[in-house]
Amino acid sequence: MRIIATGSYLGTVSAELPSLTALVRESVHGSVRRIGRFVQLALVGAGRCVDGRTLPATTATYFTSGRGDLEVTLDALGQMCRHGRSPAPYTFINTVGNSACFHVAKCFGLSGRSQFVTSRHAPLESALRLAALDMTEGGVTTALVGSTDVCTSPLSEHRARVGASPDAPVGEGSHWFLLAADERLGPPLGVLRSVRSFPDEGSLRRHLEEDRGELRGAALGFGQHLPGESTSSLREATGIEALFDYRSDLPRYDSQTGEGIHRFLGAPRASRLVHIDGDPSGRRTLMIIDAARRSATAPTRPPRDRRIA
Repeated sequence: MRIIATGSYLGTVSAELPSLTALVRESVHGSVRRIGRFVQLALVGAGRCVDGRTLPATTATYFTSGRGDLEVTLDALGQMCRHGRSPAPYTFINTVGNSACFHVAKCFGLSGRSQFVTSRHAPLESALRLAALDMTEGGVTTALVGSTDVCTSPLSEHRARVGASPDAPVGEGSHWFLLAADERLGPPLGVLRSVRSFPDEGSLRRHLEEDRGELRGAALGFGQHLPGESTSSLREATGIEALFDYRSDLPRYDSQTGEGIHRFLGAPRASRLVHIDGDPSGRRTLMIIDAARRSATAPTRPPRDRRIA
């Protein structure tokens, strides 16, 4: 699957949540009314990815999040548990999380299939696997795949909710990727070679050891949910010396992998990225992305990224 474009928003929140209204208007070239912060973030990332392109109407949308629309979920739980009443209809509808898919499709004139999936660990990989399945077996030729994670106030409660220390920087992100089966929408930034899951670390190690010859010249990245004690043994299994560290300067949020892919494709330091993540049950995910070969004289468009302190 060719990765034609990426779009990313990353914000570190240290006090009040910054307004996103102007960024939404800039990203989708218009105003969108009656949407919450979660949908705003999705539109900013998706808009930066589309970046003025006219997409085929049949483009599919695959949207994911580590925890979904926390703002709406907390509102609904507060209405039920604190006040003892049913949540308002608008709040209840938005707890499903797929309203962001609707607004993305509406803003960019899309009528293809639309799916929202949530996973506490490896959410983006889950959405990419769905897109890969549909592009291989389901007749999908173009897809928008994105992840969004929202920050809520007060920050002290949000840090506890995401398992961060009291003084850890927290943030929110929206990372989107335009995938295509061909190059009609433009030359690719890279190619998604593989995204798959393994039931345990042993099966992943065996796979990596068998494919060591294919990993020469690659950079190795580790996701946020992989236990620290696993990194040395998995690095040994790959035989890769170059490490791709994209997480050391990131705030705490659930879909950091999206920012990692965005950075790698924006300024690749290796021909291939091998990315490994995991979860507490022992499952492991493997993603392999090839950077497109670029002419030394060809201009490259830098990745769009906006940081807010």
